[in-house]
Amino acid sequence: MCPEGAVSLGQDTVSIITDRQKCTRCQTCVSTCYSGAREFSGREMTVREVMADIERDIPFYDESHGGVTFSGGEPLMQSSFLSALLKACRTQEIHTVVDTSGFANWKVFEQIIEDVDLFLYDLKHMDSVRHREVTGVPNEMILENLRRLSAAGSKCIIRIPVIPGINDEEKNLIESAEFLAGLLHIQSVELMGYHDIAQAKYQALGREYTLTGTKPPTEAAMQNAANVLQSFGLNIVLR
Repeated sequence: MCPEGAVSLGQDTVSIITDRQKCTRCQTCVSTCYSGAREFSGREMTVREVMADIERDIPFYDESHGGVTFSGGEPLMQSSFLSALLKACRTQEIHTVVDTSGFANWKVFEQIIEDVDLFLYDLKHMDSVRHREVTGVPNEMILENLRRLSAAGSKCIIRIPVIPGINDEEKNLIESAEFLAGLLHIQSVELMGYHDIAQAKYQALGREYTLTGTKPPTEAAMQNAANVLQSFGLNIVLR
């Protein structure tokens, strides 16, 4: 079933409006689009198929001392599949990194922790109420999981997206620094300036982009954030 809801005729173009509630992901609209204007992002793969792609790059990993990063989306949403991939990488002695928001049951981390060499861990806001407002979920589980990773000896790089008007106020920066300074095995804290690259993706998915009009932080604002966190003895990297 190809769920085309309406056709809008312009002076020079024809726009097809899709009813996403009826989409069955059959990809018929992609295969029959004569102009190639439609595409399907993503495909199902087995662990063996993914590993075949990974193994082709082993010579590059050996030369660069690199490895594989599992990101997303949120890789912990497919924890069993992720665990199988991590174990397969471990047998090949491939360095593994998991890039995560940290929003998952601790049992998920227990499933993978022994096979992860490094976590890239997001820290968006220290106030749980504000965190829920801007992300849709509270932060208690995220912070507790990071404490547990630290106690378990897992190496972590913390990533803080610096978003003007959201989490760049000094109070939040100080609370973030205080929290992180009390943890072990934090290799560095990466401050990542906000950008609006994702806006086009939201539009393509027919979703509202709530940060429209938000400007990237200035160099001075990024340096100020770095100075606050550095004053707590943290190793800061500006991105």
